Amino acid sequence: MELLINSLPLLGMGTVTTLYLSAAAIVLSTALGLAFALCQLYGGLLLRIVVEIYLYIMRGVPLLVLLFTMYYAAPYAGMEIDPTTGGIVVIAAYFGAFMTEVFRAAVLSVPVAQWEAGKAIGLTGKRIFTDIVARQAMRVAGPAYVNTCIGVVKGTSLVAIIGLVDLTYVGRQIVERTLAPFEIFGFVALVYFLICYALSRLGN
Repeated sequence: MELLINSLPLLGMGTVTTLYLSAAAIVLSTALGLAFALCQLYGGLLLRIVVEIYLYIMRGVPLLVLLFTMYYAAPYAGMEIDPTTGGIVVIAAYFGAFMTEVFRAAVLSVPVAQWEAGKAIGLTGKRIFTDIVARQAMRVAGPAYVNTCIGVVKGTSLVAIIGLVDLTYVGRQIVERTLAPFEIFGFVALVYFLICYALSRLGN
């Protein structure tokens, strides 16, 4: 217990980094998901093909490999990317693909009769989508969206491999120094659980 208490300041700093990475990645992946879902639903043929390629790549390649690619391969292409920014972008791009499917499926779940009813009372296509379809789709997308956000939080634990001092990285460093994995990683697991539990309750 004394070891855990003495380690709390470092673990607290790691928790702040994890929260920052999670919040930034959730906001960016949500924006990407919405944009790509609309492209899939209402974009032209070429745009839909580009989005489909993006979805297949992101859903078919592990997040760990994408992070390694960004961190080690990008410099060879002449791109100097800050690890924090790069980590957020990669995580957001990865989970943005899953967000895309969440939002696309939610919009498609709204019956066609809703569109027809909107047209019958003289609403434009934009008004029908924003006032009728989107509001119903948001409710349908809610549970899957929250689950994806929880996945984002847990996915941030992988940024430790590119040197970001998040909660997992701090926990690993303390364990390597003290050889006390149960106390430290038990606390790390508890913090992740509390973050994910708070998200699930917020979703409800």
